[in-house]
Amino acid sequence: MKTALLGATCALLISGSALAQTATPSAGGSAETEMSVSTKDVFTAPPGTDANTVGSIQPKDGQVLATNFIGQSVYESDKADAATVGKVNDLIFTPEGKIEAAVVGVGGFLGVGEKDVAVSPDQLQMATRSDGKTWLVMKASKDQLNSAPAFDRNKLAEGVASPGASDSGTTAPAGGGTASPPAQ
Repeated sequence: MKTALLGATCALLISGSALAQTATPSAGGSAETEMSVSTKDVFTAPPGTDANTVGSIQPKDGQVLATNFIGQSVYESDKADAATVGKVNDLIFTPEGKIEAAVVGVGGFLGVGEKDVAVSPDQLQMATRSDGKTWLVMKASKDQLNSAPAFDRNKLAEGVASPGASDSGTTAPAGGGTASPPAQ
């Protein structure tokens, strides 16, 4: 009895996942229309590098990854007892690939009630202690950031999506299947 019950449960689980993977026809019954696509360069190659050689750019002294900025606290000064004024939530790039602004979250508690303020990148400085530890310092006070206008993300382009993304928000690859890595 237990074996039969276990077998029936497994069959239901397997058939449920198989049904979830079955493609459903579109409501109109017609094939999807191919949308036109245009491309443009997002970033420019650094001077003195061969833009056509993949992997030719190597780390240099003074360079910093964007991921080292996003999520980091920003302090009011370079003193050991400096208070935080906010946190870097994002970076805004120009169409040419240069950083135009840092989006700093200010106010609130644990992200609740926080507002984003876009500041010029020259407002941020990196403080470095003699032991090599670094942190971000802002040239503006917490009061200045709190009184600054909120940054409206909705006015920016939507960003990067999958090639097969539709208006419904799905990000399935074009062709409807699962994405697989390119052949080596």
